[in-house]
Amino acid sequence: MPTPRAAFPYDYARVEQVVAEYVPQWRGMRFDAVVAIARGGLPAALIASTALDLPLHALSYERRTRKVSWFTAQVPPAGARVLLVEDIAGRGTTLSDSIDFLAAAGYAFKVFTLAYDAESRVRPDFGVEIPPGLRAWFPWERESVTPAYDATRNLPRQPADAYASWAIDLDGILLPDLSPGLYDTDLAATLARRDLLLPCEVLPARDLSRLTIITGRPEQDRARTQGWLRRHGFHGRLVMRDETRHSAGQTAEHKAQAIMDGCHTHFIESDMAQALEIARRVQVVRVYWWNGQTALSVYASHAAELGQ
Repeated sequence: MPTPRAAFPYDYARVEQVVAEYVPQWRGMRFDAVVAIARGGLPAALIASTALDLPLHALSYERRTRKVSWFTAQVPPAGARVLLVEDIAGRGTTLSDSIDFLAAAGYAFKVFTLAYDAESRVRPDFGVEIPPGLRAWFPWERESVTPAYDATRNLPRQPADAYASWAIDLDGILLPDLSPGLYDTDLAATLARRDLLLPCEVLPARDLSRLTIITGRPEQDRARTQGWLRRHGFHGRLVMRDETRHSAGQTAEHKAQAIMDGCHTHFIESDMAQALEIARRVQVVRVYWWNGQTALSVYASHAAELGQ
């Protein structure tokens, strides 16, 4: 059984940044066109073709038959010098077969991938080498990092959302949140009161019985938290906070790291500030703020123009 690898996330901002780093060099190489391998190569190829003011074409690849064909109706002229773009140089044959296809058609080319590593079948001419123990994670293949997707051996037979991995916050979602002031006033009484709470009447519309729960409660509360969950039919994995990391920022950091470590693709959070911070830290993940009635998608990135 292969050792699971942690995710190395790319959001669209990182994709644009990686492409931009090579654009000055590519301008001097006099390419005639950019060729993407559809689907994964299209986002980076679109950015590259726009920056270089070049035509964009694409190849199609059938994994089961290893057939390469043109995805676009128009193709580069014979003998053209092209930049071949893919999201990752993996262990499979997509990139190598596409290279063979272009070579057989008489094109001159260089290869750019957003990511590759020591185990890649092809080492591209341009791209980012992923550190050992990590795997590239792209927003257009969000579910590709989950164990359910891994089990398909890169040949999924169901829609992408069938391989998603959801996790949820605890307080404010499964049971009502108590005021922080109550814990400061009488911790023992407040914990006892919390243990008697019933699940919220309105819950997110998912099967919550087996979902991973990532909570800001400290590890020392595991026994009583696990007891409440089991009494009310929630049997998913429980991830709790190191009790030394208790500030709001540290709690959000703890949750973001747990999401990454668990290769979760979707997370529901009850606190708006934490939802924003989690979304900022793990931008490939779908983060939702649960307001007690509905879930709202949350997106956050650093606004550099407003920074200090």
